[in-house]
Amino acid sequence: MEQFKEAHQPEEFAFSKKPNIFAFLFNPSKQFVRMKVEPSVGFPMFIILCLVLLGLLFPVFTGQGGLIDLDAVAYDGDMDGMMMEEGIYMEDAMYEEEAPLFASFDIDGLVSGIIIGMIMLVAYAAGPPLLALILFAISKMQNNQTPYKAIYSMTVFATLVSAIGFLYLMIVNAANGTYGYIYTAPSVFVNETHPFYSLLQSLEISTLAFVAFISLGLIKTANFKKFPAIAIGAGIFALVLIVNLLGGLLR
Repeated sequence: MEQFKEAHQPEEFAFSKKPNIFAFLFNPSKQFVRMKVEPSVGFPMFIILCLVLLGLLFPVFTGQGGLIDLDAVAYDGDMDGMMMEEGIYMEDAMYEEEAPLFASFDIDGLVSGIIIGMIMLVAYAAGPPLLALILFAISKMQNNQTPYKAIYSMTVFATLVSAIGFLYLMIVNAANGTYGYIYTAPSVFVNETHPFYSLLQSLEISTLAFVAFISLGLIKTANFKKFPAIAIGAGIFALVLIVNLLGGLLR
């Protein structure tokens, strides 16, 4: 029986399939192993960008909530805009009948939303190849022969959980009429003045899943040993924590 299995192993390897982005969440180890033979980047990246774009557009469909409060951006430092919210200037009273035609259209808020949306899309598109380049350089230091495209494919697949988390947060924020609120982190139970707010914010579910998938991918796809793979994952988490700490200082 053992000889029969060994005889059929080469055939199974020869018919190895491409990694499947839709099956990744259910069996990530299998998809990471497949990337060694046939890395896949284009279609998985397309799916991820579609999820991010849907997350950005969902608040537009509902008319509330989302990433930022565009009204606050539009009126930040704009005294004329604030006064228009409180009342109409006497010299513009003659145009009171025309105001409803344009009152709901905020060009400043629209431009701000488009710019922020483009930044988010660029970040999700550029993040995986840049991270893959760093990981590829580290692998070369260890005389690892894993090709760049395989590591790039690994980072793209790991980014899927981040994109799903982003879409979920945008939907929940839109449903609750809140802006940029992180419902999937322990920071949801404390206010921003809490001394450990940045740490709790960093413990966001999709962020932790992304770090875990990167470590697993380094082991399964790039042939890293467990300790350096986990160390790199810890380094990525530390970077997220530093960013959140800096963001807390600016608030």
